[in-house]
Amino acid sequence: MKSMKKKAIFSTFAMGGVAVLLVAGCGANTGNNAASANPTTGQSAGNTTASQAAAFNAKTSAIHVMAQTNPNAEPQAGTIVIGTDDTYPPDEYTNAGGQILGFDVDLGDALGQVLHKKVIWKPTAWDGIIPGLQANKYDAIISFMNVTPQREKQIQFIPYGTFGQVIVTKANSTENIKTINDLKGKKVGVQIGTTSEDALKTVGGVNIKEYNTFPDALNDLANGRINAVVVDESVGRYYMTKDPGVFKIAGKPFLSEPVGIGLRKNETKLAKQLTQALNTIEKNGTYNKIYTYWFGAPSK
Repeated sequence: MKSMKKKAIFSTFAMGGVAVLLVAGCGANTGNNAASANPTTGQSAGNTTASQAAAFNAKTSAIHVMAQTNPNAEPQAGTIVIGTDDTYPPDEYTNAGGQILGFDVDLGDALGQVLHKKVIWKPTAWDGIIPGLQANKYDAIISFMNVTPQREKQIQFIPYGTFGQVIVTKANSTENIKTINDLKGKKVGVQIGTTSEDALKTVGGVNIKEYNTFPDALNDLANGRINAVVVDESVGRYYMTKDPGVFKIAGKPFLSEPVGIGLRKNETKLAKQLTQALNTIEKNGTYNKIYTYWFGAPSK
């Protein structure tokens, strides 16, 4: 996505009329995309400096809240316990100091502020996150979860954005990879149980290697054990900035899908409250503030 520009598009979701920012990539693809747009500076990833990377890695919270984490938390009155896979920067992750951070974390904490409820984050492995919700281990899932027909059979969603998938390769890769179809015959890493994996399975002929977390997949990519990784665009861009010169995004984003807050199907009261709170933070500018802090401000 060399010379890619981002457009801000306001869209109103059917559920509760929540207006959110959607990000769409546009512009021509040229060459092997050795430089792609930096999410925080607008500069090319090829020109990202160590100081810029350090500044991005030092991020804390867009709303100046220190999120609370408790792996043993149980739902109770006056609190919202949220299950999340905290291995997914910049959406949700635990830093070296043990603090949980990210776009989703700020979003959930902002919703808690509107509802005057304490938010407690419960780190949960991705492959067990829906069963955990169904077993009442937490009240909601906020973990950049794509809304899919299969998941909608199990839980309900409150959408809060639409994002695409990207192919990540080593920055010095000379392989001609521009689209998902170019991954045929390649060894490609994905996190198990994700829509990235589902997308690859539709292509056929791809040597898919499953990982428990995306950082594990990217580590193997950096060390030349696999040819590429398919991941959400936000995650791909985060790692391009975090490790300048190590990774690049090959081609354009694809398979744009909504992400949403997951709730049990019978959880009507909390669904209504969260929908109203989403409307509130969109109208008062908090959503845009959080979005811009973690993903950069889209150009008009």
